[in-house]
Amino acid sequence: MRTIQKILIEAETGKKYFIKDINDDFHTSAGVISSKDLKSKKSEIKTNKDHTFFLIEPSFPDLWDNLQRGPQVMIHKDIGWIIAKTGINKNSIAVDAGGGSGSLCFSLANICKEVTVYETNGENVHILNKNKELFGFKNITIKNNNIYQGITEKEVDLITLDLPEPWQALAPAETSLRTGGFLVVYLPNLVQVKRFLDESHHFQIKIIETVELLERKWKIEGDIMRPEFQMLGHTGFLILCRKL
Repeated sequence: MRTIQKILIEAETGKKYFIKDINDDFHTSAGVISSKDLKSKKSEIKTNKDHTFFLIEPSFPDLWDNLQRGPQVMIHKDIGWIIAKTGINKNSIAVDAGGGSGSLCFSLANICKEVTVYETNGENVHILNKNKELFGFKNITIKNNNIYQGITEKEVDLITLDLPEPWQALAPAETSLRTGGFLVVYLPNLVQVKRFLDESHHFQIKIIETVELLERKWKIEGDIMRPEFQMLGHTGFLILCRKL
């Protein structure tokens, strides 16, 4: 996968374009942007039809939008909660299991010192490696291993589990986490949540809270100020735990 070199945003519509090769002219419905302009230091450029575009360097949110998708990805509202609640930082070591397309693990790698991903599905491993090229991260290791069978990493600050049976990872997580380290479990239904909560009592993993996050956007245009008719409802339950 070729990395994103530049981002173009059309001034009139806000439409975003990902530029992978600045050595070629870029064609849009609003006209052609020359390679010379793409290579320039300008922040505002025009097409041959005199339409304005903003030219910026790609940042993490831009690259996240261009993730190669496989399984359903964890979205921002849930990822942000994990980051805020666990307090991970540039010195943190994290393990993510059930990597999927990498929405969570690459968000962690953008902050943490080191991230290791456990993924059993070979197709997902292929997608993860492609997306690793997209981000260019050097601090993430992708393993085609089953976390239920053990975690090699020790004194870990955070373990995240997006798995059908996360209770099977409780013993490995207990061994791998440092005292005070966090475990976060992401589950779609309450039957799984109840099973995990029941099994956790046999370990040094203490449940702090279980939450469901809802997101509602608002329409604010002129005198119109109202919530949007559609909202982002249930995506999954988040269980925050800590080794104590």
